[in-house]
Amino acid sequence: MIESAVGKAAYSTAAFLIKSLPVVVIAIYAVSYSIKKGYLERFALFLQPALRKFGVSEFAVISFATCFVSPTASYSMLSQAWREKKVDDREVIAISFLNSFPSVFSHLYAYFIPFVIPVLGFAGVVYTAVRFAVAAIKSLIGLLLSRSRKNSDTSAPELSPLSVSQNVVRIGAVMAATYFIVSLLSQLGVFDLMAESLKFLPFRAEAVTIAIVEFFNIRSAVVTAASFIDAGLEWKWAVIGLILGNVISFSTRSVKHSLPMHLSLFGKFGVKIVLLNSIVTLILDIFFVVLLLLV
Repeated sequence: MIESAVGKAAYSTAAFLIKSLPVVVIAIYAVSYSIKKGYLERFALFLQPALRKFGVSEFAVISFATCFVSPTASYSMLSQAWREKKVDDREVIAISFLNSFPSVFSHLYAYFIPFVIPVLGFAGVVYTAVRFAVAAIKSLIGLLLSRSRKNSDTSAPELSPLSVSQNVVRIGAVMAATYFIVSLLSQLGVFDLMAESLKFLPFRAEAVTIAIVEFFNIRSAVVTAASFIDAGLEWKWAVIGLILGNVISFSTRSVKHSLPMHLSLFGKFGVKIVLLNSIVTLILDIFFVVLLLLV
């Protein structure tokens, strides 16, 4: 059994890296090229009036704008500035919250519009709106954190081009190790026990089923929700199930997807970034579940 689990974990890790690393390479190269050509600095100068109005640093705006195109590129650039001590820990945390909205927006045309909304219809629209609302609130928190910094410098730091090879090797190694460990634990049934322990929750059985399916695969959960809606399930329970699935899986999803990247970029400080963002997301998800229950 262990040998089979190790093999499956290794296969899923390899598939994940084959899918993810090319995107990382392209994103890092694109940002490095943009820095060399001065495109990002020029963009920051273009947004100077907004910087004066909102009181955030130009680097925060650069990171925010880059995140619309590639969250990986944005955080790679942020990591390099942090390692060079051009931004401090508090500013990194503020920017990580600020980047929440563009991070979700980057999935709009790749996931929500072509898949979630067509499959779920009105429920898909509501679920998409909830995800964007959570992201917008987190970005607002990031804006407030950034503005509250005393003696905040609104000038853009001089950026150094990213080293593609060094970043890819470091990111790839940490992502592979973390993804493999979490995949192995999943294959051994560790996470199954966690899902089973949540069946007592006071929700419709269909909603709990959707949540448990989402624990393993979000796209399968969307299809499951659609089948329940076709069978007569009210739209709000489908949305609650999807949000609840996010609540159930928030820790493992953070460990499996966010933590590898942040560990590779920020070291142990990356754990703090992921933890703070995950806790706030969890609280907001619970809030929207309660709100939907009152509808």
